[in-house]
This record gives sequence, structure tokens and C-alpha cells, in this order.
Amino acid sequence: MKRFQVALFGKEGCDKCEVLKKRLDKILQEKPYEEFEFVYCDLGTIEGLVRFCRSDVLNPQRIPSFMVFHKETDQEEADPDPLRCRREISAEEEIETFLSLETDYKTTGIISPKMIKNVLDQALKKIPADV
Repeated sequence: MKRFQVALFGKEGCDKCEVLKKRLDKILQEKPYEEFEFVYCDLGTIEGLVRFCRSDVLNPQRIPSFMVFHKETDQEEADPDPLRCRREISAEEEIETFLSLETDYKTTGIISPKMIKNVLDQALKKIPADV
């Protein structure tokens, strides 16, 4: 069983969604990212929309986006927990949020492989493998 799940939220006909899907699929085949299961959530389906709404923190205007979930060994396959992380909002303050990445349309609107690997690396550091 894989320890993590990456849920990609996208929609039919979205070129950026297809690019991100291909990038994630390729990266998750590399070491050390084989511990991540990939799930595509199509927002054009009821299942995809429900999963997106349950993610609670993702902005629907910043699709495609993805969120990382941690899968416990005794947990139902369909119900992993979102992985929490701390994000710095100023030099003095941090907030607790979920480990995710959204498209920023103020810039290029592209989620690069480097950005993807940064998020995945944070998950691996937060929950180290059992030795």
C-alpha cells in the first residue's frame, strides 16, 4: 500500500489540467515518489465535485490544483486524511493549512515540475517512512 495519495482536481477540456496530469504521472514514477498514489478527480462528475468540496480549502478559480493525503495502514482506501502543514505568512506568523498546490493565474498559470516536487518532498519530510 502506498503511504500518500495525490488528488488532482481538474476538468474536461482544460489544457493546463492535462499538462499537470502528465507531469504528476511522470514524477510519481521517480524515486522517491513511488510512495504516492495518483487519483484524478474530474470536477465535471459528481464524485469529483464532492471530493473537491470536501477538500474545503482549494479555490475553484485556481484549477488545476492538487492536494496530498496521508493513508494510514488501517484506513479505508477511499477515505485518506489531508496532510497538514505550516505555512509562513509573515516573518513572525505561520498558519496551519493543508499540503496542496493551486494554479496561480496572476503569473504564467503553470505548475512546474519543481513546484510539484517541492510539495511532495514536504510530505515525505513530514511523515518519514517506517524503517
